[in-house]
Amino acid sequence: MVMQNIPYEKICGYIKARGIFVNDTEQEVFRSVTVHRTIPRGTVIMEQGRPVERLYFLNEGIVRLFRVHNEVDYTLGLISSNDFISTPLYLANGAPSTCALEALTDIEVLEWGKEEMFIIRKEFHHGYELEMTIMDRLLSWLQDGQINAICLSAEERYLKLLREQPEVIRSVPLKYIASFLGIHQDSLSRIRKQVSESR
Repeated sequence: MVMQNIPYEKICGYIKARGIFVNDTEQEVFRSVTVHRTIPRGTVIMEQGRPVERLYFLNEGIVRLFRVHNEVDYTLGLISSNDFISTPLYLANGAPSTCALEALTDIEVLEWGKEEMFIIRKEFHHGYELEMTIMDRLLSWLQDGQINAICLSAEERYLKLLREQPEVIRSVPLKYIASFLGIHQDSLSRIRKQVSESR
């Protein structure tokens, strides 16, 4: 995939790294059905309980996956650049989303609706493989989250987040990081202090 436009660089790398190659004609189709835009911080781009209408690829910024249950807000994931957010499965079947997505920073995304994804599936000789790649990434992410929650302490999960997504530690309010780790904010403050003192 040899799209030279800056908005497409990351998704090109993402697709190529997974062994999916797109010819020149498919590249033009891809561009024609893709919307590139910036969404301001604080925008909820997917609502809990509402049908999913868009699939996004996150070029820049940070998004929070969350769910409200019994009036309590739970942060389930903190997603940073160079990944898909939302899922083609919900987009295809029109099922209500069990979670919501909120932009924690201004975000730059590529986006597609149901009709655009149908065109990609129809016109790309690797369209099905691309969808399966997105679903596989989502399942791996969910599995990793479950394993980390069961096997790692809160401090180990914080250190993992610090190592793998330092931009999240720098930019995301502590209340969301604490919620993601499943601890109170004062416990997170103690962990941060201990980590800082040990360096």
